[in-house]
Amino acid sequence: MTTGWIIAFGLATLLVAGLGLYLGRLLRLLQQQKQQQQADVQKKNAYLFESIDLIGRAMQEGQCELSEGALRIWVLLDHLQLGQKPEAKTQYPALFQMYEVVKDMPTHQARKERDKKEIRHLDHIRQQAEINLKDAILADVGTLLDWLKKAA
Repeated sequence: MTTGWIIAFGLATLLVAGLGLYLGRLLRLLQQQKQQQQADVQKKNAYLFESIDLIGRAMQEGQCELSEGALRIWVLLDHLQLGQKPEAKTQYPALFQMYEVVKDMPTHQARKERDKKEIRHLDHIRQQAEINLKDAILADVGTLLDWLKKAA
């Protein structure tokens, strides 16, 4: 009986050691996976920062319509994955207002399929919003670009 207990204890010890090694391997793999996910998020955020910066500077230089820039920047801001993400609606209210004006307007093929009179009306609304919000949008873009420099 003593020999049986020694063998059982030996097998149990081997089993526990094997499970411990397996658990250690799983934990190492989990840590590597988390590190890879963090690297992927950082890479994605860097791309988003670069895109927002490029669009913002194009807006400031008049190379991009304010409505198009606001729409694109708003979508990019929404995709950022940061611990301290800015509250964009309150920090960039003019960009948000412009986004609200154009977000549901048809683009590409949907625009081509609409009546020309309706498209002219929508263009008028968009252009008026651009005129009315121009200075505030450009101020928001400047603030956003300053934040990007600090956050990057």
